[in-house]
Amino acid sequence: MTGKELILYILQNNLEDTVVLDGAFFVGFMTIEEAAVKFNVGTATVKAWYDCRMLDGTKIGDVLYFRKDVSDPRITASA
Repeated sequence: MTGKELILYILQNNLEDTVVLDGAFFVGFMTIEEAAVKFNVGTATVKAWYDCRMLDGTKIGDVLYFRKDVSDPRITASA
């Protein structure tokens, strides 16, 4: 995620007065490992979903994050 993308995300979601960082972690986001647990799959599956654009994520450096409220792509893909 670029700085511009972060600023746009904050503005589009009315987060100007909201805490978005808790230490070094973005509030409201989960890691690939947490996403795997949430969807009861392995991390390779989550990465494949991201690579296939079935699951929206944000890459910061080498770390991939997903919104905590993201829907299961198996459900949204078949809808």
